[in-house]
Amino acid sequence: MYLLLSQYISHLAEERGYSENTLEAYERDISNFIDYQARQDKHGGKHRDRLHQATRQDINRYLATLVSSRLATSSVLRKISSLKGFYQWMNDTGILAENPLLLIDLPKKPKTLPKVLGVSEVSKLLESDLPPRDKIAIELLYACGLRVSELIDLTTGQIDLQSGYLRIMGKGGKERLIPLGDVSIGILQHVIGGRKLPPNTPVLGLDGNPPPSRRQLWRRIREIGDTIGRKVSPHTFRHSFATHMIENGADLRVVQELLGHSDISTTQIYTQVSKRHIKQVHRQIFNS
Repeated sequence: MYLLLSQYISHLAEERGYSENTLEAYERDISNFIDYQARQDKHGGKHRDRLHQATRQDINRYLATLVSSRLATSSVLRKISSLKGFYQWMNDTGILAENPLLLIDLPKKPKTLPKVLGVSEVSKLLESDLPPRDKIAIELLYACGLRVSELIDLTTGQIDLQSGYLRIMGKGGKERLIPLGDVSIGILQHVIGGRKLPPNTPVLGLDGNPPPSRRQLWRRIREIGDTIGRKVSPHTFRHSFATHMIENGADLRVVQELLGHSDISTTQIYTQVSKRHIKQVHRQIFNS
C-alpha cells in the first residue's frame, strides 16, 4: 500500500505541480490512515486488503477517532480531503471499483474571519530596529501578499527593480506578476547595494546567512509580533495585505490575481473582514 501511496504522491507532483510542503502533508495524512487501518487488523499483515476494502463505516470510525483526538476541524477536514483524493485516484486508475469517501459526512468548518494587523502596526514593525532580512520578510509578506513558501523560494532572478515587480511561481506552477511599491524597492536596493548577484540567490539570504527554513521563519515572525503584543504568523501579513487592499477600494478580481487564488470564492472572505472594519468605523463616528 505504501507503494501505491508513493505512486500517488508522484502523480500529484508531476500532474498537479504541488510544492514539496504540500506533498509532504498529503503523504503524512494518508500514512496516518494506513497506520490506523493496520492497527485495526487483529490478525496482522492484512492492512493492504483492509485499505482496498475500506467501507464508509471504516472511514466514519476513523473520522470519529480524529474528532475525539480534539484536532481542529480544519485539520480533520484536511486529512479526510487528502484521503478522499487518494481513494479517488485509485478509483480513477481502476485499482478500486468505488470511492468509499464519496458520500462521507464531514464536520462543518466554523466560519472564522482571518486576523489582520492595522496599517499602523505594520508600519511600527518596519520602522523598528530589525535586521535587514526581517524587514525584507515582513515587507514582501505584507506589501506583496506572498505565501511563506513563495517568500522562502524567492530569488533575485525573480525581482525586476527597474520595472518594479516580482515574478512569482505559485501553487500548481501558476506564474503571476506582483507590483513592488517604493518602500519594497527601497529596502531591496539597500540590501542588494548595487551587487551583481547570480539569479538563483535567495532573497532571504542577501545578508550572507543561509535562508531560513519554513519553521525558522514562522518562529521568527512570531517573535517579531510579540514586540507589539500581537500573535502573528507569516500568513497574518498576507491576510492584512488583502484586507487593506479591499478597504482602499481594490477590485476583488485584482486581489484574487495578486494572491494567486484559483477561485474567487477564496478571496471573498476578505470582503467580510472589510465590512467588519467599516462597521467599526461607523460606530466610532456615530455612536461617540
